[in-house]
Amino acid sequence: MNPLQRYVYYPLLVLISLTLVVWQNLGMERRLTLQLNKDSDIYLNKQLINGQKSSGLLLKQQDKATLFCSSQVQSNTKCALSLKFNQAVKLSDYQQFSIELRFSSSTRDTVLLQLYQQTAAASYHSLQQQNLLPQQGRANYHFSLMEFYQPSWWQLLTADIAAPQQDTINHFSLITGDNQHTKNIELSLHRIELYGKIIAAKDLYLSLLSIWLLSLTVSYFNLNRGLKEQHQQSHKHALELNKMNSYLSIERDNYEFMAKTDPLTSCFNRAGLRNVFSDIIIEYIETNMPSSIVLFDIDHFKKINDNYGHDEGDKVLINIANLVRQQIREGDYLARWGGEEFLVVCTHTRQGGAAALAEHLRQAIEQTMLSQHCRITSSFGVAEISSGFLEQWIKRADEALYQAKQNGRNQVVSAAKEINKAIPPA
Repeated sequence: MNPLQRYVYYPLLVLISLTLVVWQNLGMERRLTLQLNKDSDIYLNKQLINGQKSSGLLLKQQDKATLFCSSQVQSNTKCALSLKFNQAVKLSDYQQFSIELRFSSSTRDTVLLQLYQQTAAASYHSLQQQNLLPQQGRANYHFSLMEFYQPSWWQLLTADIAAPQQDTINHFSLITGDNQHTKNIELSLHRIELYGKIIAAKDLYLSLLSIWLLSLTVSYFNLNRGLKEQHQQSHKHALELNKMNSYLSIERDNYEFMAKTDPLTSCFNRAGLRNVFSDIIIEYIETNMPSSIVLFDIDHFKKINDNYGHDEGDKVLINIANLVRQQIREGDYLARWGGEEFLVVCTHTRQGGAAALAEHLRQAIEQTMLSQHCRITSSFGVAEISSGFLEQWIKRADEALYQAKQNGRNQVVSAAKEINKAIPPA
């Protein structure tokens, strides 16, 4: 979902949600009203669901059905009328039950309301009932269908039935209560009504919540994907910037050293390594390919110049350059870094391999007659590339070289390892 679609989708979803909530509270009603008349399928029930006998007199009139019931002390006589619906009613479609009764009795008594399904085989299912203590006269009584319950005797009766309880009913019964005193009851049924919402509040809110959660989840993953794409673009841009920084760093040295070759030793000078360092840094950034440098200088070189003259010093520099050039690999590079300092670039080499080469060069210089007047030794600093900044790389090698001198010279010191950073901070 692109940003334009989100700008349309979420306002529309808010509007639909608010419309459904308002409609649910102010409308969305489902009603089933049964007005009693002479054609209603209502009858005197002479045997109750629990098997108990009942009696009484039923009078069907134009707008009501009246049950007359008389009983003596402790006779516990019950009277019942039943109404068969024209079609089966699914209780889960409704939430409320309403009944309009006219009650007249010589003594207070309860009335039992029953909702159930009766099949052609005279078996019963889905019994739900509720007790009512009616007042004298005509009145409306309202119940939540959640208040109807299954009596304990019914639960025991159906405990062994494997079939699940059905949700539909097709009968309603009105049964006089348990008052065992002498009583004369006139009970008129005028109207029955089932009503509720087309979509129950909890179902509506749960559906809206699910839609919102799903929408937000999809948006989150789309946003996360967009951020990843943006991150990849930023990463690519950072690589390009780093390449540019590397080129600019090398170009600065180009103004100081226009020639690529040292005229005395025929080695590269700093400018001569410009393209070499540029390729190494780019390769390291893109593929994390390692490379190392060996920085070394001649121990006490000033004394050679002072004691034997600059010609002898130049001879020593030429001899060392020729010796080192013979010892390094074809893909490595040797440069005179300045004065008596030399630098060997070991491509595609870890620091350990470069340190081994440095030790080999140290021994070769010490064991070779490079001057007729004195023994020549050198101190070495080794460092592996760990970032896209050339200055940092050379600085680490220089610090290792300085440590070798501080430790007594004529030795190899490797720079401390650093966490690799393929992309330096912009």
